[in-house]
Amino acid sequence: MQFNKKVSNAMLCGAIETMRADSNSKTHKIVLDEITKATFLCPGTVSLPPVKDKSGELKLQDGCQVQYKMLQDSQGRPLLMAFTSEEQMQLWKDKTGSQDCYGFACPFDDYVMLILNQLPDGTYGPAQGFVIDPYGANLVVDRDMVVNVLVRANERKRN
Repeated sequence: MQFNKKVSNAMLCGAIETMRADSNSKTHKIVLDEITKATFLCPGTVSLPPVKDKSGELKLQDGCQVQYKMLQDSQGRPLLMAFTSEEQMQLWKDKTGSQDCYGFACPFDDYVMLILNQLPDGTYGPAQGFVIDPYGANLVVDRDMVVNVLVRANERKRN
């Protein structure tokens, strides 16, 4: 997770558009592969306000805690949000009045950790997946898909 970092996901956005126009196993595979390479903006609130450093850039204060925002899908499952750009995140902020949120650049592996990390009692945390650009592509990646994508990515690394 990185605070105040820009992200760009042109390849993923193009792959999603292609999949929507021609949905087949090949276009699905390309989208899943691009998801593993992507870094998204995950919105969150902070316990301490960011401060400007000597160069004028916003930085988180020591001891600051972050709480990631989630939304519920039509089945009531809590999902993290994964924005492909600042513009997509701003669209969500404008539609929901969530101007107090900051974007945290999170690669796919960070989402895996947040979704699949088990708590001390053996259960999972509340996030049951993530949604890419909820006011744009609105592509849901649930916990089972995260596991499948992770398995595919590990197989690809071995080959």
